[in-house]
Amino acid sequence: MTSLHATLGFLLALCLPLAAAGAEGRPAAAPGWTGVKHAKEIITARQELMEHIELLMEPIDTLTVQPVKDPQRVQQNAEVIGAMLLAVPHLFPPTTNRFDPKAAQPETLALPPIWQQFDTFYRLAGLSAQAAETMAAAKGQAQMRSASLALRGSCDACHAVFLRRYEPPKTQESDYKFDFEGALRVSP
Repeated sequence: MTSLHATLGFLLALCLPLAAAGAEGRPAAAPGWTGVKHAKEIITARQELMEHIELLMEPIDTLTVQPVKDPQRVQQNAEVIGAMLLAVPHLFPPTTNRFDPKAAQPETLALPPIWQQFDTFYRLAGLSAQAAETMAAAKGQAQMRSASLALRGSCDACHAVFLRRYEPPKTQESDYKFDFEGALRVSP
């Protein structure tokens, strides 16, 4: 009886994690699977990360129109961007596929093709990280300018496919007839 109990206990120990697994064999609500319970926070985190990458890109982007003023800063920014880009694809679990094309301000601007073509998205992020590392190692005006263009190009290539394009608001007839002076008058 003892060996039967041991065998059953062993089989039960093997099957319990599988019973709790989701469709992909992963624990459905294990504490480490933040995409299950914290999708909104993950979306916010990746938006913050991308905003900070853009801030770090500003001095790199200026190299296309003016001479390098602080090469060390540009190289350090590129090195940090490279590390950040390695993390980017990991902030896109399937539960964060929440783009709503009908919403004026959707919860995320990340388009569904990210999850439909995730291997491509992952490779593009990796290529962008490599472009940032190349930028970090670049020396001299010409090499730095060329590396900055390659880095921006790699970012833009990914955004062209996987990020909703910005479309400015369309002017309405009512915009032309709006009473701006009346709106600015202070009522007593």
